[in-house]
Amino acid sequence: MRYSLLLGAVLLFGLTVSANADSIKDNNPEATPGQQVLMKAELPAKVGDPRHGEDKIDESKTETVDFWFFFPSDESAKTDAGYPLMLFMHGAGERGDDPEKVKMHGPAKLCADPEIAKTWRFITVSPQCKPNVDWSPLQMIVLIDRICEAYPVDRSRIYVTGLSMGGFGTWGVGAIGAGKIAAIAPICGWYPTEKAGRITMPVWAFHGDADPAVNINSGRAIVNAVKEAGNRDVAFTVYPGVQHDSWTRTYDNPMFYDWLLSKQLPPVISGPKVEPGKQVLMKATLPAKAGGGMFRGEDRLDPERKEDLSFWAFQPSDDSAKTEAGYPLLVFMHGAGERGSNPNLLKRYGPPKLCDNPEIAKTWKFFTVSPQCKENSAWSPLQILAFIDEVCAKYPIDKSRIYVTGVSLGGFGTWGVAAIGAGKIAAVAPVCGSYGTDKAAAVTMPVWAFHGAVDPVVKIEGDQAMIDAVKKAGNEDVKFTVYPGVGHDCWDLAYDEKELYEWLLTKSVKK
Repeated sequence: MRYSLLLGAVLLFGLTVSANADSIKDNNPEATPGQQVLMKAELPAKVGDPRHGEDKIDESKTETVDFWFFFPSDESAKTDAGYPLMLFMHGAGERGDDPEKVKMHGPAKLCADPEIAKTWRFITVSPQCKPNVDWSPLQMIVLIDRICEAYPVDRSRIYVTGLSMGGFGTWGVGAIGAGKIAAIAPICGWYPTEKAGRITMPVWAFHGDADPAVNINSGRAIVNAVKEAGNRDVAFTVYPGVQHDSWTRTYDNPMFYDWLLSKQLPPVISGPKVEPGKQVLMKATLPAKAGGGMFRGEDRLDPERKEDLSFWAFQPSDDSAKTEAGYPLLVFMHGAGERGSNPNLLKRYGPPKLCDNPEIAKTWKFFTVSPQCKENSAWSPLQILAFIDEVCAKYPIDKSRIYVTGVSLGGFGTWGVAAIGAGKIAAVAPVCGSYGTDKAAAVTMPVWAFHGAVDPVVKIEGDQAMIDAVKKAGNEDVKFTVYPGVGHDCWDLAYDEKELYEWLLTKSVKK
């Protein structure tokens, strides 16, 4: 499947990157603090020519990308969220199949110096571009996401820099990285000015005014265009008399790194501190829903618009299910009657109601998040997956044990998340929901569905057809509990099933 610049960015941020995230850490040498090691990543293959506006990736094909990886021994810049991350993109002269070339300049060179490495504060990723091709910003976004899944990265402090061809690539990542990249620093690069309006993060660009390879007028044009588009945090340093090598003095300047660390994305998740044993109301700022919704097959997100999602969050005081990786995560999606702007409606039933009960809360084992859907709208599985990513980034979650459940409208949403969540979601439990059987083959994780036999709202025949289709597609770990004589309101019976929670905890995503 090929993804173009805009739609691909949306899907990558919320969906495709996580399915293979563990491969970075599992298939490479151990990251030793203070040392730069060579690693490999299997990334979606590049398609088209980024310099001519054809930055695409093909998910049906992969290519191996070598990269140098540095993990700091200096923890002075580390926060509770993790380390800042720097992505460095080299110039055209360092392309090829010899990764040693990447260490000729910039951060990759500095991290290879034992003395400099002692005080280097960034997790640093320095990939190598293949011969005779340009950087793909979309592919670099995938690499960033894979690194963030595998290592303790503070996702509010991701920085991108590069020189010459890598300066072009840096501008390109900036053009699709709003809300993900905290700041960019392109050196002797250029970029099409018609895309300047997309570059909304802080920029510090550098250029030599005697550069014979990339004329300074090209660099100045994109800088001025970004400013004219409304970005007020843009600096442009011009080195008088300097030719193409404007990178050495830039990367040797300690102020450059201090400037990067001063830039940080606003928090995606905000609200009071989550305390063990207490359910608190939080807010997540996510890419806005677009299209006609999942019922019309138009589940899309718009990265250029944001919307707030209120949610209840519960951290267990019972740590019996917690592992070194963190807590199991349970995501609950309510029904149509609880849509709106009153989060207290969510406490009528299900996990939010149970977590609000002091006695039940004492032994509740799941880190539980219960978002509220806006009035007159449907759940977006893509947005829920993006939400899950942000929850995992902020809280100590075992990413191999993420479970999704929901009621009625939320049952539809649960099936929808299952249809795109292979490799991320460990198990799903839809309650009085249904879904299109044409998506059944994509539901490969364990399923336990619940339904009332005489449900007049969501007919049991639809759920039964989905269950049968999932089994027929080869998923053998499927259960269906039907409550005889029960109508639509079967959720209290379902969530009172103690076996449900024990069953969930036996399921995990296989590496």
